[in-house]
Amino acid sequence: MIDPTRLLTTDAPEGARLLALDWIERVRNARAALERAPHDPEAVHALRVALTRLRATLRLYASLLDGGIGRRGRRDLRAANAALGRVRDRDVQAAQLEQLGPSLSPEAQAGAQWLRDQFAAQRAHRLHAALRAVTVHLDPSLDRWSQRIAHFVEPRIAGVTTRRTPLALVVGRALQQAGDALETNLRAARESATPDLVHQTRISGKRLRALLVPWLPALADPSPLFALATELQDDMGGARDAHLLAKRARREAQRTPERADALHALADALEDRATAANARVEQRWLADTADGAFAQLQRALPPAMAEFAQLGRQDIEIERKFLLHALPDVLRERPGVRIAQGWLPGTRLRERLRRSVHPDGRVEWTRTVKVGTGIARVEIEEDTAPVLFETLWPLTAHARVEKVRHAIADGDLTWEIDVFLDRDLLLAEIELPSEDTAFSFPAWLAPCVTREVTGDPAYVNANLASAPRPSASA
Repeated sequence: MIDPTRLLTTDAPEGARLLALDWIERVRNARAALERAPHDPEAVHALRVALTRLRATLRLYASLLDGGIGRRGRRDLRAANAALGRVRDRDVQAAQLEQLGPSLSPEAQAGAQWLRDQFAAQRAHRLHAALRAVTVHLDPSLDRWSQRIAHFVEPRIAGVTTRRTPLALVVGRALQQAGDALETNLRAARESATPDLVHQTRISGKRLRALLVPWLPALADPSPLFALATELQDDMGGARDAHLLAKRARREAQRTPERADALHALADALEDRATAANARVEQRWLADTADGAFAQLQRALPPAMAEFAQLGRQDIEIERKFLLHALPDVLRERPGVRIAQGWLPGTRLRERLRRSVHPDGRVEWTRTVKVGTGIARVEIEEDTAPVLFETLWPLTAHARVEKVRHAIADGDLTWEIDVFLDRDLLLAEIELPSEDTAFSFPAWLAPCVTREVTGDPAYVNANLASAPRPSASA
């Protein structure tokens, strides 16, 4: 088993491949266990879980896996997983009926027992089909998949230093996207809680949960976000399972008139159970309250992202910012880096594009996402291609700033002075190794400082770009 902490600090392409290889090995071990005990429901479940986790890994990190196991491999993996799923679903439904039994009326209990007997009679056939699917689609493929994922080539440009991105940063971005998708679906379900929208919301929760699963041992406090995703899956899944099982009982009642009364009684009880579960979903997940699960989810996501950023070792930005009323004399004849930056449309997630032109003519293009406020914020940044920058840049027309940045070392620290070109504003920033790091203003800067504006939203660059009001006279 891999060490998740070490893996998160590994270069992203290699880390994603090591994770996929680890799941392939788990699939191989679970396959061997199923071969030893083919009729054990837990062996079926273990292999299906391993296959599901492998599929999730291939989907989440597709951009790093260069095709992963290929189209044929994904088809074979899906076929084996689906066949095992049909066995597992019936096992779960049988267990649900057994658990529900004591709370049912005698007539409904008779319907539940009859349906469980049907599931048991069908299981051998379903298990045979699942084992055949595993033999045909899975057994010949595991070694081929391992070879395909283990070997890869990275493009490099001679003379250009490649910035390495740890896997933790990729996971952090994926977590933000998964959280946003879940929030979007929850909002849609609030407006119209149709079965399809609730189902899509449940799938979003499952994907967020699957994203977190490999990293739980590495996280200091994963419980809030993971627990919420698990709760959502259980609540919405319980409602859906009861509803589907009720539909199955209705269908069987039509096919077997002699059991119709018992099966209809069972279906009525299951629909009551689904109604109660839906009421909990409405109250817990779709109500707009400060202590509701939706609000808890919004609060739990940024700390989880911060943990991955810390594991990435380079993405917690600890910064103090100061308003200046004059440009320090030492900068008047000093060239700086000309920066144009703009923000793509968004609400909670604001992605920044930046083009930096250095005095020697060198140009850098970057994409950045920052989360949080105050002194310490999560910052996730990566280089981008000029063509992608130019493609996205027109989308930032509503929110841009232009400035010249001067960087001056002060011992182990560096002061950055921003001279804004599109407004009357001067700001000084210093990035610190920790929030309690002591510092003082150098003699060349102290006379120019007006006041500290760290955490003041009026002086956050993204806000300046959208509402260019503050100035040096403020």
